[in-house]
Amino acid sequence: MKKVIIFGTGGFAQIVYLYLKKIDPSKLQVVAFSANESAIKEKTLCGLPVEPFEYIERRYPCQQYDMFIAVGYSDMNRKRARFFEEAKDKGYNLMSYIHPSTIINDEFEMGENCFIFENNVIQPFVKLEDDVIVWTGNVISHHTTIMKHCFIVSHTAIAGNTTIEPYCFIGMNATIRNSVKIARECVIGAGSVILHDTNEKEVYAAHSTVKLEVTSNQLRNL
Repeated sequence: MKKVIIFGTGGFAQIVYLYLKKIDPSKLQVVAFSANESAIKEKTLCGLPVEPFEYIERRYPCQQYDMFIAVGYSDMNRKRARFFEEAKDKGYNLMSYIHPSTIINDEFEMGENCFIFENNVIQPFVKLEDDVIVWTGNVISHHTTIMKHCFIVSHTAIAGNTTIEPYCFIGMNATIRNSVKIARECVIGAGSVILHDTNEKEVYAAHSTVKLEVTSNQLRNL
């Protein structure tokens, strides 16, 4: 049985716990949460202990426990990346998870500390490097590589032969054309359509929806 510590106490960590809790307990069991000692406000979360990360290995040695870093995309994913590296320095294996409803095709590669939520479609020859979060309902097409420490939100469409470099954020309903390279530390905002390569640290946003100068009761045929 794999025993797992979840690093984090926020909303993302609690969601991760609920997903992992549904796994057969003979195969995986979450035993504790962890956070920096200065950030711990309560000693328990979801009925489990919250242990200081600074000396987590004293009670939960890395030879017996895995860890998952459940931190969101703060500071362009760098906060999660920092704790990823610190956990690796302590010797922990960082588990990855794929929801059973997600379709995984042949020649798929995935690194450590990846979390793939439900109803994704991942075509052949896709590679996720370490610490990639893929939320719900995305299409990641063939021969695409998503590099370390990226966060993909919901309902994105990523066409084939795409490369997404480290520390990127891809927002809800974004579309990325085939053979495009998203350079490191880019933000692709919700609804954006990317048809060409980007440069480092660029931010893309779709135009806001225009509010019409009518009220809903004036609309006909609705």
